[in-house]
Amino acid sequence: MKKIYAIAFLLCSFFLQAQNRYLDAMFGVKVTPNLVYGNNITVLTANGTPAPEDLKFDLYEPEGDTRTDRPLVLIAHTGSFLPPLYNGQITGSRSDSTVSAAAKYLAARGFVVAAYTYRLGWLPTAPDVNVRTSTLLQAAYRGIQDTRSCIRFFKKSVAEGGNAFGIDPNKIAVYGVGTGGYLSFGAGSLNDFNEVVLDKFINSVDLKPYIDSTIFGNIYGTSQAVLCLPNHPGYSSNFQFAFNLGGALGDSSWLDGEPVEPAYSGMHCVNDFFAPYYEGAVIVPTTREFVVNVIGTRKAIELANKLGSNAVLNTIPDGKDPLEAQIEVQKATNITIPLTGQRIQMGNDHFYGFNLPPFQGSPWDWWDLPTLRNVVAFVNQTRGTNFNADTLHISGLQTNPDMSQAKGRRYLDTAFALFLPRACAAMGLGCTYVDNKEVSAEQVGLNISPNPAVSSVYFSVKNPEVIQSIYVYDMQGRLVKAHTDINNSGFNMHRNQLGAGVYLTRIHLQGKTISKQIVFEN
Repeated sequence: MKKIYAIAFLLCSFFLQAQNRYLDAMFGVKVTPNLVYGNNITVLTANGTPAPEDLKFDLYEPEGDTRTDRPLVLIAHTGSFLPPLYNGQITGSRSDSTVSAAAKYLAARGFVVAAYTYRLGWLPTAPDVNVRTSTLLQAAYRGIQDTRSCIRFFKKSVAEGGNAFGIDPNKIAVYGVGTGGYLSFGAGSLNDFNEVVLDKFINSVDLKPYIDSTIFGNIYGTSQAVLCLPNHPGYSSNFQFAFNLGGALGDSSWLDGEPVEPAYSGMHCVNDFFAPYYEGAVIVPTTREFVVNVIGTRKAIELANKLGSNAVLNTIPDGKDPLEAQIEVQKATNITIPLTGQRIQMGNDHFYGFNLPPFQGSPWDWWDLPTLRNVVAFVNQTRGTNFNADTLHISGLQTNPDMSQAKGRRYLDTAFALFLPRACAAMGLGCTYVDNKEVSAEQVGLNISPNPAVSSVYFSVKNPEVIQSIYVYDMQGRLVKAHTDINNSGFNMHRNQLGAGVYLTRIHLQGKTISKQIVFEN
């Protein structure tokens, strides 16, 4: 028992900092998969004939949270606008490890998260560059439409659906991973159809634009067209914060600094082979062929800073940006991009770069080889394909050589350090960054009984103190139970599924916190 209590003491020391909503884990997470936010026409069908398909999302909610004004984060997965395996990659769906981990991380802090899919399909192996460029631009265009349809779905749910998801429609962020970064940038900045009929988006043979609105619909996806069904017209597609891990912006002209544009922040790897760090070519992952020149995350954030879109991000209180010192170092560091020879400052405000060896571009991704083998076997059996799990695994390691869950989560931790304070500023979440004062049980008259317990534990404090919330952690430091909005001097906590053992509880009062152990016995 001495060892157990020593561990509990260390955990108690670790949790002596207060838990602030949106910045610290406060909740368990409830996941509801396969919800539908819209329906639109996809070109990716078994027989090649475009057809309507449901557009789905998985919902992640802070369990037990009763607030109805919560911020919403939409997460767009990676995948090069093709399904996993077919894209030559292991990732590419809303169930990717990175997507699921990010969604759970944010939901545990009080965000409502929708990991959504979007229409896929283009022709990356076409020998004609016009075909490659046109079909990729069209795929990105459909993805931007779908992102905006998803935003309107949630706004409509507030206005017409009784706010079933408990969100504030004026506090929305889009978080793009890899290819999803094209959508977070595009949905925030593409506000003029003329921006998709630039010279580089015109067919060099017949001189026709790659995007025809009579075929693909308007930039919001609210008009009827050959390949577009309107979803939730009449609602705004605007949102407040665009964040991405990798990805790119179609053209620098898309950023205007208009009030309608969100604030922008993101991360990128210097030696990303498939999308440029600063500016340059998009490369087909499978064939390594050129597609189109675009603006990378580093330059896009620089432009957003200059145009004033990111002025709101400068309101983060001094000392509350975990990456402030590192960003200043990157701003003072000059680097050469090996793929392009560009000599630039590595960093910029509200951006974070990773100078990893070539050609690492997504160190936040991870996968499990045994699971991959099972998935590949199932796909091959049901669809008549001949994918090879080991080949895909080895190919994935070429751009993520020391891939592991531990590595991926380390990079996600950095992403969250960049995201959270900026989300607080961009969406006006009122994050206080104020630490509660740690007090003793005697100071507030805290009584916990029985302890040890079998089925339930009763917490009480003396007047005028009021218990606001109680969080329970296991000996590994994991949050296993959360009760919020108690607002009473007493609370009976049922054991439910907790196993026998020692737990650390954090009891929050107004401006005060107490850490105490409880024990459940068989």
